[in-house]
Amino acid sequence: MKNIFCKMVESLKRIAVAMLFLAVFISRAIAADFQVQPMTMDLGGNVKSGAFSVINNGKEKIDFQVSVKEWTQDEKGKDVYTDTNDIVFFPKVMSVDANSQRAIRIGFKAPLGLKEKTYRLFVEEIPTPKKIQDAEVKKNIKAGVTIAFRFAMPIFVKPAKPHEIYVLDKINMSQGTARTIVKNTGNVHIKLRAVKFSGKAADGRELYSKEVAGWYILNGLSVPYEAAVPKDICGQLATMEVSAQTETGKIDGKMNVEKNMCAQ
Repeated sequence: MKNIFCKMVESLKRIAVAMLFLAVFISRAIAADFQVQPMTMDLGGNVKSGAFSVINNGKEKIDFQVSVKEWTQDEKGKDVYTDTNDIVFFPKVMSVDANSQRAIRIGFKAPLGLKEKTYRLFVEEIPTPKKIQDAEVKKNIKAGVTIAFRFAMPIFVKPAKPHEIYVLDKINMSQGTARTIVKNTGNVHIKLRAVKFSGKAADGRELYSKEVAGWYILNGLSVPYEAAVPKDICGQLATMEVSAQTETGKIDGKMNVEKNMCAQ
């Protein structure tokens, strides 16, 4: 009975994987072949305006809707978007012919502040009825296929005197998990590439290493990072070193590991 149950579970897993592959294949097949350049835009000082180019590399015309939101983050680093009137842009709806491109013009009309202001330009494909119908024909189920595709391009409005400063805050360890907080104490964003945790024995040998992918941390905000250490390794550690790598530099921190920090 146990063997039969295991075989049934294995079969269900294979079916699930096959359905996931099918959904991914279909979504790629109907995906619009377009891009937006540049990837980010910096405004501020004497630069109050700019333009993004929407490039259609496909064989059919694509329709788009365009919007701008103010971009902030919550205490866990999750992106939060709200309506704004600080940015003027044109057009709000546009069509781009096959193998062509069009510009979206951006302007900042609010006064500069002491801290960087952050926004995102959303460029979203408007799916045509034909594309929706083709997608329905190609799939046997209605769930799991994305039809509309969207780019979210960061817009950074720099203060008059930008300062990039960030620190590692509250490096600690409990129940076998090392934790730290990357705190942006400057007045502009940082782009964190990765946070690396490195556990070492008393003789300096590295017994544990884990790299956690980073992301944007906006000014004045903090984002927590953590790494779970296997129990058999944790008990052998004497120190835990942490490093945060950004596009412009790196900061390091270190703590001593005690046996009671590994209890789970």
